[in-house]
Amino acid sequence: MNDKEYGKRLVEEMVLEQLLESFPTITGRSVTDEAEGAFPDATSPDFVIGLDGRAFGIELTEVRSVDDAWDYLEEASRLAWKKHYSYERRGLFRYPIALVLHSNAVPLFDIERHLRACGTDEFAGIGFTEVWSVDFSDAYYSAQDPRRPADMFCFKPEAWFGF
Repeated sequence: MNDKEYGKRLVEEMVLEQLLESFPTITGRSVTDEAEGAFPDATSPDFVIGLDGRAFGIELTEVRSVDDAWDYLEEASRLAWKKHYSYERRGLFRYPIALVLHSNAVPLFDIERHLRACGTDEFAGIGFTEVWSVDFSDAYYSAQDPRRPADMFCFKPEAWFGF
């Protein structure tokens, strides 16, 4: 693993840690040490966690270089479909996997109205069990604030659509 890959992995681990602090509160599910089931591909998804006692994959994807809501949605859709085709080609959708789009760029709170207007249609055909956007920007909390929650917006499943 080169320095760039190592740095990327460290960032992904920090994102996962913040995500797992907010995820149970938002979804009502429990992150568990035990995970029944296995994922055959050692490289995908990025992480396999225990969720209510079952193996659950998390694929993290960073949304970069966006300035506004429309840029964010366009890039999020492009990345989601790119990941979809890669996972579909390898037959990985027989396992429950969430695609988590994360960003420090545009605070989700500021573009919530646009995210809601997008609806669930754009991500409905994607093979991931769940599709989330997660915001770790410093717009409303400082990086060191222990109350700093992750803002999360769900595109899929429809039952959890929204903030």
